[in-house]
Amino acid sequence: MIYSDNDWKDVIPHIPPGYDKNKYNVLFDQHSHTIFSDGALTIKQNVEWHIAMGYNALAITDHNNMRHLEKIDKVREEYAKKDIIILSGIEWTTRRIHLNFLGVSNWDVKISKAKDDNIIEAINKAHDQGCIVVCNHIPWSLYEHNMKTHPSRETLLDWGIDYIEIINDDSKPENVYDHESYDFCIKHNSQIGMITGTDMHTPDGLSSGGVHGWTCMNINELTEEALMEELRKKRTNIMYSKIPYLDPGIHKKKILRD
Repeated sequence: MIYSDNDWKDVIPHIPPGYDKNKYNVLFDQHSHTIFSDGALTIKQNVEWHIAMGYNALAITDHNNMRHLEKIDKVREEYAKKDIIILSGIEWTTRRIHLNFLGVSNWDVKISKAKDDNIIEAINKAHDQGCIVVCNHIPWSLYEHNMKTHPSRETLLDWGIDYIEIINDDSKPENVYDHESYDFCIKHNSQIGMITGTDMHTPDGLSSGGVHGWTCMNINELTEEALMEELRKKRTNIMYSKIPYLDPGIHKKKILRD
């Protein structure tokens, strides 16, 4: 497919199932990618896709780099006028674990073999910046990517992880909803929160078939600072749809030539 900024211009944004706009004013996606790592969309296209899918807040979390930061800064004010919040982030990707650091402004911790001490160091450095730390897609890591030494949920709690990603839309359908992590977060609800992520690389190519989850919050003002503060308080709720919501964008097909 060939994507453009106008692919979602004339579509009606999705309304998540059961969404109560009087209770929540933020629908957040904490996990997405762009052309600055292995995604198909530019920053602007990524934001337009999120709006079409019903979100008004998102984090761009390209793998192991912050090259998207300058481009985010160029569109952030434009979308702030439309009450759309864009967080900068990074997906710290290793062979043992994938962590999102939300709200990060710079990152220089090298990716290593990710022994326990390396992971703890990265988590602490992220927290020193005031970032939110999320453990991504545990079922994908265990059952699709075969991370045999992935830290347990109990270990993640001990290390100070802020959230576990309960829904990941770029996983196989059977791994989208992490029921075990949901139960774990309920059991430790004052210590660790639950959050959702599309993990969008291509808007019409999610492994699960579409979007199933939205993270709901209520904040006093639609700003990055207010969103980050609410995340720190772990006051999130998740909405889940068993039926996937499809990308409504209109894209041009690539013409393959011999």
